[in-house]
Amino acid sequence: MKAIIFQFLAAGSNNNPVGTILDEYNKLIFAFIVLLLSSILALGLVLGMLYNNYKRLKTRHRQIEDLFSLHKTFIDAEDSIIYLKDNNLKYVFVNKAFEDFCNIKEDEVIGHDDFELIDQNLAELIRKSDLRVIESKKSSIDELEWKGRTYKNVKFPVKAINGQIGVGTNIKDITDEREHVKQQEIYLQTLVSIGEGVVVIDHDGRVEILNKAAQRLTGWRSKDATGKNYKEILNIYKEDTEENIDPIEDVFKSGSTLLVNKYALMQAKDELKYYIEYSVSPIRDESDNAVGVVLVFRDVTNKKHQRDREEYLSFHDSLTGLYNRRYFEEKIQELESENNLPISIIIGDVNGLKLTNDIFGHAFGDALLIKVAEVLRRVARPKDIIARWGGDEFVLLLPNTEKAEAKKLIAQIKSEVSKENIKAIRGNISMGCATKLKKKDNINIIFENAEDAMYSEKTLERDHIRETSIDGVIKYLHENSAREKEHSVRVSELCQRLGKELDLPEDEIRRLREAGYLHDIGKIVLDKQMMNKNHLLTDNEWNEVKRHSIIGYRILNSFENTLDLAESVLAHHERWNGSGYPKGLKGEEIPKLARIIAIVEGYDRMTHDSDNLTAMSNEQAIKTIRDNAGVLFDPRLSEIFANMMEKN
Repeated sequence: MKAIIFQFLAAGSNNNPVGTILDEYNKLIFAFIVLLLSSILALGLVLGMLYNNYKRLKTRHRQIEDLFSLHKTFIDAEDSIIYLKDNNLKYVFVNKAFEDFCNIKEDEVIGHDDFELIDQNLAELIRKSDLRVIESKKSSIDELEWKGRTYKNVKFPVKAINGQIGVGTNIKDITDEREHVKQQEIYLQTLVSIGEGVVVIDHDGRVEILNKAAQRLTGWRSKDATGKNYKEILNIYKEDTEENIDPIEDVFKSGSTLLVNKYALMQAKDELKYYIEYSVSPIRDESDNAVGVVLVFRDVTNKKHQRDREEYLSFHDSLTGLYNRRYFEEKIQELESENNLPISIIIGDVNGLKLTNDIFGHAFGDALLIKVAEVLRRVARPKDIIARWGGDEFVLLLPNTEKAEAKKLIAQIKSEVSKENIKAIRGNISMGCATKLKKKDNINIIFENAEDAMYSEKTLERDHIRETSIDGVIKYLHENSAREKEHSVRVSELCQRLGKELDLPEDEIRRLREAGYLHDIGKIVLDKQMMNKNHLLTDNEWNEVKRHSIIGYRILNSFENTLDLAESVLAHHERWNGSGYPKGLKGEEIPKLARIIAIVEGYDRMTHDSDNLTAMSNEQAIKTIRDNAGVLFDPRLSEIFANMMEKN
């Protein structure tokens, strides 16, 4: 082709018309060919560019599709329900969670609205919130309750390509989360409210939580303690040595729970100390890393004191504070060794305890025992074991003590006890001892020998104890009231005279004289003011006075030589018509000696002044006796007494 064109062009160079025409024609053809070639080249370039653009667009489209696919993968992986709606509230996009929740595929959802897809009631709820977002063009967050579950509903406006506003939504099931939060709130509230102290400490040792009980026990307010190092707030000590301890640091180091059952001391901000029981545990995160410590403690001061009290009482007598029988029996076995020989045992029996109880009551009997216990403590040596064996008996265990030394100790104890007294009862104790000299000697036999020695002494001292006891009571009564002493002497003398007037046997006259002297011995329980009153007593005072005949009976009934006087003393305020006391006896039910004492005592009271009553004349008193004969007094005995007094 090229050869033809060149030949054609060469022929046009011969200066002939045809050649000229051909030359022009060739030029034209050439220009056309050049233009055509240029156009083809330009088209190629354009096509190349278009092809390159196409390739780039295709690559970009593939990248967009990949990105969209990636985004969808991520969105589908979300547990939350995610979807996009257009301005007509028709679905444009939904994720996998939506498909699962509604049990419907994406291609069945796109282009449809809620009323075509899900429960109508739920669709109505969703539509209302969608419309609020479109109308307000603002995001909204609310909660949706559906079939027992709680959903967090986040909606936001989305501007579409056409400029219209659609709705994007993220719906998350927060039921479990809400329950967890609720449980956390309950847990926190429980920590705050429980009676035990709770202190939560972070990994840096700072206090995070101090509940109400902990605030009360430590003396720190939560707002003041929070953020402070726990060592500023908590001061814990060992129970016995009061050495400072730090169980929280121990748990931080070991990472294990420290449970403490024994008691510890805690000092509050106001320096008050009390006993606590506590436990310390590490707080761990989901990866089992220790992120803090929790201290739980309770005030057990009362419990500790109760425990100490129980332990104390298990080996001590609750009244005297001395060791009890149980402790003594254990200790005697422990000390029964050759190193402690010779071992002496002293047994003592307090005299007058029953009398004290009968006269003044058990409170005064207890006081007598306490005084004896104080003497034993004062006289005994530090190494000696003193115990209350039971009732009115005491026992001393004396290691490395000869019998002679034990007897010296007995003499000292008896002397000191005799200096003690409870009202009218002077302290007195009978004591005996025995000594174990050899290892082979049976300690129980030694104990029995000491007990026998004590009872022997008690028997020998019985008469002396009886005399001193009754004399002590009478002396105490008369020291408190000279009037009562004079009254007792006069009544005793008049009773003896009337007994002779009645021609009673000598033994009966003796009993009448002694009963007349002791008839008001029971007034030992009255105070001085009441002893000297004759009338105008209050009801309470009168009830106290009426007890004296019973108390007198108890006193006289406690001794062999006054037993035959007790009934007469008990009944000397009984009255012929049954209006007396304490039994309300009448007529001849009343013992004869008591009827005589009643007349004589009445006469003597009437004829002598008292603090609140002026004495009658002899004639007036005799007339009163006669007037009350057959009413208050025995009528026959009254007339004999009246005649006797008129003659003298």
